[in-house]
Amino acid sequence: MTGRNRDAAQLDGHAAHGAPATPGTHQQLAGFLAANRVEVLDVTRGAAAGTRRLLLGEPGARFASHVVAVADHPSSASAIEAEIRVLEALRAGTAPTVVTTLPRIITPAIVGDRPAVVMTAVPGMRPGRRRRRPQPMARADLTAVSSWLGTLWSGTGGPADSVDLGRYGADLLFARYCGSSRLAPTLGAVHRARHRLEPLHVARTAVHGCLCPRHAYVREGVVGGVDDWGLASPSGEPLRDLGGFAVRYAGSRLPEVVAGRTMHAHLLRDFVMAGLRAAGLPSRRWRDVLLLAQVEKAAKALERGQVDEIRLLAATAVALPQDQRRQEAAQI
Repeated sequence: MTGRNRDAAQLDGHAAHGAPATPGTHQQLAGFLAANRVEVLDVTRGAAAGTRRLLLGEPGARFASHVVAVADHPSSASAIEAEIRVLEALRAGTAPTVVTTLPRIITPAIVGDRPAVVMTAVPGMRPGRRRRRPQPMARADLTAVSSWLGTLWSGTGGPADSVDLGRYGADLLFARYCGSSRLAPTLGAVHRARHRLEPLHVARTAVHGCLCPRHAYVREGVVGGVDDWGLASPSGEPLRDLGGFAVRYAGSRLPEVVAGRTMHAHLLRDFVMAGLRAAGLPSRRWRDVLLLAQVEKAAKALERGQVDEIRLLAATAVALPQDQRRQEAAQI
């Protein structure tokens, strides 16, 4: 048996029986494709910088059977290693209802000369899905995501620490725009939101790091799978997943949500409030969570030279209800 055939047979055994690869071994992806009679159906950008994800499946298949996370730069290899560690830790120590939604690691691999890992695709992963606009979510779908987060948090909770959401983003915005008359109302709203949340404490838990409708596969009120754990951490702040999911789903409608006058706003308000209660925090701080989650999103965009998220942040601050802004002004 040639070396290539031997590698292909070994990969085929891992895929068929679900056994992890021997630590330290990396197989060429070509062998896996040939042994399992699959091909690359789609290529998407990974959540972690410098990574991409290959969706594999039988030729012409509607749904992917496997995913390959690839590090395209030496600096992003650590993201692949971290994803493996977090997924293996979660499989070993979380509730079965969460475990069934996770990708299963099959084997480390090499794509060209780049480190990668082959894993199972979560149910519902369809080629081209991430390039489409996410479908509106019903209340049952948002409730399912909230319940999934609560189960993840309860199974991975550790020591509590002060709320950190928005700290880095706020520091960046204050350093960049301090003295700007145009952004003064926005910076004031951000400062007050941080002032209200920072004294609170929340248990550190496992976090996905980029939870959004593109990574969470929800259908008929059930979370079937959660993909792309490239930014995950075994111990992080749960509000980043809660607020991050909400602002990514809201998109340009975030000002409408914080204004709180439409059905769409009520759905996301209830989603964030349920998450805050699950984390043991006052649910009335739901607007602060949304504002500070957008601060983090805007800061990351600003580092890439993009300002649209700053404009959305400013519009969101202006959309805060008048009575809340009057109360905030009285507290200064």
